[in-house]
Amino acid sequence: MMAVRIGLRGLVTRKAMTIMTIIAIATAVALLVALETVTYGVKYTVGLEVKSILPADLMVYTSSAIIPEQLVNMINGLRYVEYAAPAILTGAIAGGHQITLIGLSTDSLSYFYPQLTQGSLPIGSDDCIISQQLAQALNATVGSYIYVYVPQGLTGTYSVLKLRVSGIFTSIFGGLLGFQVYMVVAPLGYLQSQLNTGDFVNVIFIKVVGDNAAIIGRLNTAMKQLIPEAQVYEQQSIIGSVNEIVNLINVFFLIVIVLSVVIAGLIVAIMVLINIRERRREIGIMKAIGASNGQVMLIFITQVIAVSLIGGLIGLIGGYYGSILMVKLINYLGYSINIIIRPMPQFFALGLATALGTGVVASVPPLMSIVRIRPAEVIRTE
Repeated sequence: MMAVRIGLRGLVTRKAMTIMTIIAIATAVALLVALETVTYGVKYTVGLEVKSILPADLMVYTSSAIIPEQLVNMINGLRYVEYAAPAILTGAIAGGHQITLIGLSTDSLSYFYPQLTQGSLPIGSDDCIISQQLAQALNATVGSYIYVYVPQGLTGTYSVLKLRVSGIFTSIFGGLLGFQVYMVVAPLGYLQSQLNTGDFVNVIFIKVVGDNAAIIGRLNTAMKQLIPEAQVYEQQSIIGSVNEIVNLINVFFLIVIVLSVVIAGLIVAIMVLINIRERRREIGIMKAIGASNGQVMLIFITQVIAVSLIGGLIGLIGGYYGSILMVKLINYLGYSINIIIRPMPQFFALGLATALGTGVVASVPPLMSIVRIRPAEVIRTE
């Protein structure tokens, strides 16, 4: 306990060096915690967004309606499939705006969580629900009629659909496949009859029971074999691809963090080395009266641990609130991303461990110089 008290008292007498070391450690920890917190928030938010955009484990898509509905019924009969929803998804024009036209059966519409702000889901065969953005662009309300022009191949002709707006939604699918946020969702049967596709669709949404990865993989392969023209999208693959991009971007920030940790370690080493040199005579006297090298080292280790803990705790607070400020800055710059920031205990533990580890490891080389201090030589020369 005596060594601990001496060590802590030494910190108070050298305030400038102590404060500088605390700031260096706090900066490194804050950068680490902020990066990990924001990265987790981005990945978590992206996961939620992708699941809302693609609320199925698999999406089978073709550019034209060549998928028979009988195939969808067969997939629905598989015991490991929760649902397989047939759909038509195509580009169209409404009020001079490029839109995405989607056809879904009424009973499958509930799987895609439409969030209505006005009206109701389609009741009549020519009813539709439209996105809030499109409603504003067309100045349409519930009960209004809109005209949708669907191109017919490369002939330059259009099928004209007159649809009554039964509801307005804020989200369904999101920006699926890069299509515009201007969206119209109509009954599947009505679109099939108006577009002369018969009992064919160009999209299948498949949800597997329990999100079993092995089953999803087998279904993916089977769909590609059954429909060679189809593009098959996996929800988890999309999330994984986005996460890989985030990880690549983080490499740059990790380099900055590593440099910050190295700088903090150097400052810790310099602090310990200066303290040892300034107290050579005291160390010699302590060793002369029987103190072991370990007991003397404990004085300086106490200083390092105290400084590392204080710097680490400040860094944890700064890193967490810094991540919140970082998200606000991203939104202020025009990137409207609702990144969810949460206090994560594992990141706090990582930050504290980094602070302590940096301090202890950096102090080892200067501490070894204590072993070489000989009491008789120090007392004689000083």
